[in-house]
Amino acid sequence: MTDHSTRHRGALPLRAVYRLVLALILLIPSLASAAIDRVAVEQLQLDIWRIRADFHMYTVMGGDSAYHDQLESSMQQGRTTFQALAREAESEQEEALLNNLTPSWEEFLKAANRNTVAELGYTDTYAAQDVNRLAAVMSSRLDNFGAAEAEHADLWQMAAYMQRMASEYLALAADPAGGMAVDTGEGRLEFRDAVPAFDTLLQDTRRKYRDDEAVNRALEQVASKWSFIRESLVKFYEDSVPFLVHRYTEQIINTLDQATSMPAPAQAAG
Repeated sequence: MTDHSTRHRGALPLRAVYRLVLALILLIPSLASAAIDRVAVEQLQLDIWRIRADFHMYTVMGGDSAYHDQLESSMQQGRTTFQALAREAESEQEEALLNNLTPSWEEFLKAANRNTVAELGYTDTYAAQDVNRLAAVMSSRLDNFGAAEAEHADLWQMAAYMQRMASEYLALAADPAGGMAVDTGEGRLEFRDAVPAFDTLLQDTRRKYRDDEAVNRALEQVASKWSFIRESLVKFYEDSVPFLVHRYTEQIINTLDQATSMPAPAQAAG
């Protein structure tokens, strides 16, 4: 006959089992990986700076309707990205990020929609100041958010940084006072620092993907296009070429976008 005590030796009391299950349930949210990863963060950064760039490019081009359409398209892309990020928010930290971003995001879109250049022949200074200030505020909040790493996040980071430099260039080009009239002092980018920083970012990223033929080829194209506008950023006050910077930035970002969709190289058999 089997000894009852022998059959249950080592078994946990029922109360202890309940406590263990409860502890595991409470632990699950903290163990779960963040739903908002670095790719989502960098994509929103990219859209913020693209909207800012297109707002100022519309001014540079004197209210040309084609550039108004481009601004509208960028704003719609930004809405889609923001909505996707909002759907991914799960943790308290992610909800807090969204709660902090949402009022600024809505105000940012309203400001970007207030470019008066087509109606008045000039852009309302307050609208330009709001676009510049709110872009910097939201970017800072995203920079300070501890997002989980994700594949190709570094390529999206490069795209966002390139777009940020272009947006700064176009903001200066759009302002007759060279940025003095619309400079809010928040997030001002100095090209003497930003250009070498992008050089380093590009070099490091090319080194990382040197064994990935497809991505490395895309980065070679980025480097080639970057070489066409690099000096223009450094020497902005000598020779302003906003159309060239806008066009090549667009091409660089499209190339990086395509690179992120390329499959990872097959691993060699061990």
